Amino acid sequence: MASDAGPGYEPAKLLSLVPQGAHGEYFLDRYHCLQKIEHTLGHHNELAMRAIKAVRHRDQAELTIILDTYESQNLTEKQADDLMRLRKYLQRNWRYILSPQMRGFKDIHLIGSVESSHRAFTYRMKKQGKSWTEQGAKAMIGLIEARMNGELQASLNTILEQLTVLPRVAQTSLLQEMHIRTGEFLRKAPTKPSIGAVQGIIPINTATSRPMGQHFKALTH
Repeated sequence: MASDAGPGYEPAKLLSLVPQGAHGEYFLDRYHCLQKIEHTLGHHNELAMRAIKAVRHRDQAELTIILDTYESQNLTEKQADDLMRLRKYLQRNWRYILSPQMRGFKDIHLIGSVESSHRAFTYRMKKQGKSWTEQGAKAMIGLIEARMNGELQASLNTILEQLTVLPRVAQTSLLQEMHIRTGEFLRKAPTKPSIGAVQGIIPINTATSRPMGQHFKALTH
């Protein structure tokens, strides 16, 4: 998995999400890393281009020289603070800059960052003010993940198989319990005697200005 190692997306936190995995690999997202260098040193600064090249070639010694050269310039207080944060960021995440090929994964060429990969989940689960219980959220995430990996039908078949192999004893017990509860309800429900049909007459000599007269007029016209 990959991210920019920002708050909430640190390597340790992301790797802790898959404790059942036999082995986990974390990659520092290259785009965010190079963007941070350009933002700190300047988009049109030659030193920024050299620093990016040093990162791509994993040349930490050259990168240190470039950052020292930039620091020797007449920097503002903000520029000096940004440079210090960049140094710490690169030092903290340097081992995660290695590409998949450098780590022995020959068939992996590109790996999306967490920010782009989570959209399939957030777009489905956050729109229209939806709210989820923990159990419901986990179930929906499992369905979305299975669909993205082309395993949705297999997952649904597995769930259906688990539902259809319930012990027959449990099914019989459930039916008996439903029958008992229905019987208890019928015994406890009070009965009311029927009063039959209600009879009445509408007098024909009632004034049409009165409600009964208006009703008679509506029936006869």
